[in-house]
Amino acid sequence: MSSSEKKAEIGPRRILLVRTDRIGDVILSTPVAIALKKHFPETEVAFLVREYTRPLVQSCPAVDSVLSLESFQSPQGKLRIRALVRYLREQKFDAVVHLHPRAELAWAAWLAQIPKNIGTGYRFFSFLFSHRIYEHRKTAARHEAEYNLRLLRPLGLTEAAVQFDLRVDATSRERVEAILREQGIVPGTPLVVLHPGSGGSARDWPPEYFADLAQRVRQSGKARVVITGSADEKDLLEPHLQSAKMKPVSLAGRLSFKELAALLRRADVMVANSTGPLHLAVAVGTEVVAFYPPIRACRPERWGPYGRRGDVLMSQQEECRKCQKSGERYCACMRAIPVDLALERVLQKLGEISIKYDQDGSKIPSPKFQIPNKSQAPNANDLK
Repeated sequence: MSSSEKKAEIGPRRILLVRTDRIGDVILSTPVAIALKKHFPETEVAFLVREYTRPLVQSCPAVDSVLSLESFQSPQGKLRIRALVRYLREQKFDAVVHLHPRAELAWAAWLAQIPKNIGTGYRFFSFLFSHRIYEHRKTAARHEAEYNLRLLRPLGLTEAAVQFDLRVDATSRERVEAILREQGIVPGTPLVVLHPGSGGSARDWPPEYFADLAQRVRQSGKARVVITGSADEKDLLEPHLQSAKMKPVSLAGRLSFKELAALLRRADVMVANSTGPLHLAVAVGTEVVAFYPPIRACRPERWGPYGRRGDVLMSQQEECRKCQKSGERYCACMRAIPVDLALERVLQKLGEISIKYDQDGSKIPSPKFQIPNKSQAPNANDLK
């Protein structure tokens, strides 16, 4: 064994991971912490995130401490560089990995003189990094989770695999079961969760399609249906469900992050656009059906549910320049994905899943989740 390999095995004493964007991005970054703990069990892993994603990272056992970006900001939201630099120096981090680089955070890490300051190589401020990884993520040649792991190469981790581990606490599980019981959904009842929004992070399947799917799943008698979303999205489906005889249960705006994780773990299938809760469902081991547009910036090759490429529904595989230029939230390519195809896929999954439950009534994730990626996503044309 070479001296460099021995050094890699020892690993850094303290390392800081930085990811200050959205929920889905942070979920896809947690495998970095898991890989570090697996290879360097003695390394202390800290994570710098935005306050609203703190509960997410706290649920990952590979993370030892979580820092909030807002702790180093003024009331107006401006980063207090000196306060952050002082904190970084006090903590004596051996390495920092910028999973989504921001100039001001890269500058702070440079000023703090952290020995290994790792980031991507093609940004105007990349000269601040001591170790640079030269990859253009916009080509979508890899999944975002894999791009994140490749930033660990300067630490000697060259073949780390993507793994998720987000724990759901008993209190959140009990709270969710109580909410479901209030709606007549008892433990053991098959459950489909629909998440029709995306917070504007992607192109969306139309809300009227989600409403139609909710009704048809309910009418099939195969499962109960629950709608999730933010407080701003709680009325997204209501105009399309006014005449419905069997309305789905709406929990939009009612759940904390931990409760949403508990609900998704309890669910048998989750149906969603490209959004953070979709990645959360994958991370807790729940089957998914996802809608994606044929636009490079949103491609499932980079942003899809990891390891579940075959669960992505698209109207076509070829790049759609028309939708790319339009900027429409409910673009033509998303409207071209029929409800029939989504219903077929949901019912197929409900029929395939062998449901098992813990003694407390919470669902044990299906072992089918471990199946490797399928090579191609189905098209809407598959029904023709």
